[in-house]
Amino acid sequence: MFDAHKKELEKLGYKVYSNKVTGQKGDVIATINPYGTVESKDPAILDLLKKPAKVSKVTTKPVIKEVEVEVVRARTHSGELVADDPSTPEVNEAWVAKIKKKVVKK
Repeated sequence: MFDAHKKELEKLGYKVYSNKVTGQKGDVIATINPYGTVESKDPAILDLLKKPAKVSKVTTKPVIKEVEVEVVRARTHSGELVADDPSTPEVNEAWVAKIKKKVVKK
C-alpha cells in the first residue's frame, strides 16, 4: 500500500517500507493495522494516501526462455507404446515432444 506512494513520501523525508512508514529517527509514522486500514496521527500522510497513486508506464520486454525438447515414443498410462493412426497422415501419434527439465544445483 505504501509502495504506491513511495516517491511522494520520500520527498517529505520519510522512509517507506511495504507495511509501514518511518521518520528519519526510525519512529513509526504510519502503519497498516490487522484489518487492512492505515493508521497514522499525521493528517498529511492520510491525505496523501487517499489520493490515487501516480503510475509510471514501464515497458518490459517479454523474457524468452530457451527450452530443450526431445522427441520420445508416446506411451499410454499403463506404459504401453502408442501406435500411429494411419487415417491421419499429417500427425504422427507414435511420437511426442517432451520438455527436458534442467537440474539446478543448490
